[in-house]
Amino acid sequence: MREIKLSEIRKMLEAGGRKAQECGKPSTVAIVDFGGHLRGLERPEGGRIANVDIAIKKAWTAIAFKRPTEMVRSVMMPEAFGYGLQHTDDRICMVTGGLPIVENGEFLGGIGVSGGLIEEDVAVCVEALKACGFTTEFADPLKAKK
Repeated sequence: MREIKLSEIRKMLEAGGRKAQECGKPSTVAIVDFGGHLRGLERPEGGRIANVDIAIKKAWTAIAFKRPTEMVRSVMMPEAFGYGLQHTDDRICMVTGGLPIVENGEFLGGIGVSGGLIEEDVAVCVEALKACGFTTEFADPLKAKK
């Protein structure tokens, strides 16, 4: 399994930061490796300190479940089959804004963003992934044709 290179982490942080600035938000960007360990973090001036932990948890959740946090949320809502899982680990974040880092089908890590509207957080994630040529489209594995 290949590791995310430090140069890629820096490139994603830079691209994500630029996109957050375009959105007019001081968003925090966090990147974790395939084991969920923090590899990169940037909280700009004016960014809320709470966004640091939220961004890390979004990134961790994206790699832990190998899907965007938006998809994780849908299975953990009341009446869904995974309801209650969010209480099993305090690192789980069901808030949209975390994406797995995937290259040619291989999961390398996760990226999480906190500080804007959820659509802006996702846009920042996508821009960061694009900067390194990583996957930006994710199919819900629970809705895939059998």
